Amino acid sequence: MKNRNLLAGLLLCFLSSTAPSLAQTPKVPAWLQDAAIYHIYPSTYKDSNGDGIGDLEGIRSKLDYLKELGFNTIWLSPVFCSPFEDGGYDITDYYRVDPRFGTNTDLVNLFRDAKAKGMRVLLDLVAGHTSDKHPWFLESKSSDLNLVHTDYYIWTDSKTKKPAKYVPSDGSRDGNYYMNYFPIQPALNYGFANPDPSRPWEQPMDAPGPKAVRQEIKNIISFWMKKGASGFRVDLAYSLVKNDPDLTGTMHLWHDMRSWFDQEFPQGVLLSEWSNPKIAIKGGFHIDLMIHNGVPIYAPMALNNGVKDGETKNCYFSLEGNGQKEFETFVENYTREYNETKGLGFPSAPTCSHDIWRLNNGTRNTPEQLKVVMAFFLSMPWPPIVYYGEELGMRNLWGLPGKEGSISPSGRNRSAVRTPMQWDKTPNAGFSTCPADRLYLPIDPDPNYPNVAEELVNPNSQYHFVKTLLNLRRDYPALGTRGSWELLSPVNQAYPMIYLRKLGDQKIVVVLNPSNKALTSRIPACGGKTIEYLYGNRKTVRWKNGKTSDEIKVGPVSLAIIKL
Repeated sequence: MKNRNLLAGLLLCFLSSTAPSLAQTPKVPAWLQDAAIYHIYPSTYKDSNGDGIGDLEGIRSKLDYLKELGFNTIWLSPVFCSPFEDGGYDITDYYRVDPRFGTNTDLVNLFRDAKAKGMRVLLDLVAGHTSDKHPWFLESKSSDLNLVHTDYYIWTDSKTKKPAKYVPSDGSRDGNYYMNYFPIQPALNYGFANPDPSRPWEQPMDAPGPKAVRQEIKNIISFWMKKGASGFRVDLAYSLVKNDPDLTGTMHLWHDMRSWFDQEFPQGVLLSEWSNPKIAIKGGFHIDLMIHNGVPIYAPMALNNGVKDGETKNCYFSLEGNGQKEFETFVENYTREYNETKGLGFPSAPTCSHDIWRLNNGTRNTPEQLKVVMAFFLSMPWPPIVYYGEELGMRNLWGLPGKEGSISPSGRNRSAVRTPMQWDKTPNAGFSTCPADRLYLPIDPDPNYPNVAEELVNPNSQYHFVKTLLNLRRDYPALGTRGSWELLSPVNQAYPMIYLRKLGDQKIVVVLNPSNKALTSRIPACGGKTIEYLYGNRKTVRWKNGKTSDEIKVGPVSLAIIKL
């Protein structure tokens, strides 16, 4: 045992000494710099066959809608075989599309048609765990410890040993298994960075079981990339290697994966659910998703509620304008992460997701407010990632029943953000051939809910606002990923937020005031003798040039995008 632990320590030292520096990380594919990503939860997007559940053919039928809006990349939450005890994040077959969504051929057709329209499709890779009904796990439960999948999971060496996060099994194996999220999701075995000598079942990263699991993940990636996928968003990417407090083992694992991935699929991309950009991108990801956990970047700006309806939190984008502390937290953390990953990958904050509350939530609920906060997400130097329905201003729908594992271990009911896409004003909207009582989840009962049919014909709608800003990103490279980012407004004056996007001689200033107060701010003189309003006007944002500083007067809940 001492020798085994010594070898594990030596391995970790080796990994630390060979872990790549940021400067060694390969650059991102050129197409990703111009990507605008639309995230779909397939069960509630578009139903093509009248069974009340969205499917791949429904998504394929809306490619022109997404292209016209300005998106060129789609990210799908999992579409693989699953008992749906965690919304599809509990997989029983990574190589086959679940029948509720269609067939493998349907997914290949989606890849093909998207490519023909100049679009790409990213899949969701649940790399950390499977369903406890996966054939690998069923075999792993056997008392025969010489089977192919015996060590695909982490098991204690006796049912009498049950440390935290280990779950009893109904199999014949004498042991308990490590769970990753819910008990029905046994963790795949990538090994332990620091195996505990008192737990002889903790295998080092180079043990046969962990090596076989890594190869299996490569096989899954290769299978779908060769069929036309453009990359993967990796669920819980930070959680794979266990007992890895400094994440050295996890970074090395992903850097190894990235080296292989670049060689096999140089135009493919990997997005991580990590919320720690300088670590994730150093590990080999092209984009790290900054969400509600991890480094505080997304949460202090946009998360305005707690776990349950009515629980409020301070955040920057609020009418009250009381987010000074949250603004300072964002500026400190984002500036650091942005500078340390510049040119290597992108820290990107999605508007929300299948796990995170919508922007239309609580007291942030008017079209004007939603435009101000959306302008932030669409004008920062990251590839924008917009969750379905955000282009309409769909609201967080509290009070729904739990559905297919939507209630998280913390008590968050994620049904609130998984309601059907609102294609029109009929009671069952985009599921028009299906009786309303067969819908996966009910649509928003508010008779004034936004829907595509009405938003398309309203030039002042959220839909047209999103379309306008995506067009601005395309037409003015300074607003895209290549442009630099510099905060112009004082850090100790949170409102309004004013920042400069610059590329070469092109300078564009973004002014955002989510508060209900009229405000005045002074910024360093920008040298813009003439200005052009790309969005907004002088009625809400007035710019006055000075010798050493410029004065900007901003109306309540307003924004402007100004070319100098």
